[in-house]
Amino acid sequence: MNMQTWRLLDFEYSDAPSNLAFEEALARQVGEGKSPPTLRLWRNRKAAVIGENQCARLELQLDACKELGVEVMRRFTGGGAVYHDLGNLNYSICAPKPSLSSLQFQQALFRQALDCAVTCLSKLGLDPAKVPVNTVMVRDRKISGGGGAVRWGSVFYHGSILVNTDLDVLWKVLRREQPRPIAGFVQSTRVPVTSAERELGREIPLDRVKEALKNAFTETFSACLIPRPATEQEIHAAAALVKEKYGNEKWNLKM
Repeated sequence: MNMQTWRLLDFEYSDAPSNLAFEEALARQVGEGKSPPTLRLWRNRKAAVIGENQCARLELQLDACKELGVEVMRRFTGGGAVYHDLGNLNYSICAPKPSLSSLQFQQALFRQALDCAVTCLSKLGLDPAKVPVNTVMVRDRKISGGGGAVRWGSVFYHGSILVNTDLDVLWKVLRREQPRPIAGFVQSTRVPVTSAERELGREIPLDRVKEALKNAFTETFSACLIPRPATEQEIHAAAALVKEKYGNEKWNLKM
């Protein structure tokens, strides 16, 4: 990718439906040329997030989610089920899809997006390794992963880094033992997990992780990051998507 300016959007809502709705709003706005290429940093409060083509009851312990106050959400991208809380830093990378060589561009963006997590973790003092597909491991335990989509004229990737995630809650809401695969559903692959603080044995300020991730992004993408706010169009589009989609069980529990 050529050197270019990207928007840095350090922006989150206090609820999971709005955060997931904003992801789609961002993809649509960038694809329509109404928003610039963007790196978004954000967090969710206690949410179990499944891929677009997954079945919530097969992936999650729904009773435990209800008991623990964990929102069940479906994202518009593929991949497996993940747990979010305030100890999990999410990052989203979105760029317009070029009219030519789009497959090459898509593959490069997805690869570099995962490399951002690897470089970030290295800067924090860890020794991460990439594992197919879209997974980063430390000492054979998953610490980061991501997924993407090419939709609405944009190439979109979002990933997460487990900084000090509550791993006990994670394993209460994600099914450790999954039923047999069912045709038509994408099933998660369960692996041991860890967090950056657990591996380093000390607390890591969130601002330090964000700074490491921003530096990793500028190095990996050879890009210049300019902090800019969310646009009114993005915020309005996200609010509409909460009402139409992400705030409804019809979408989140459709399978």
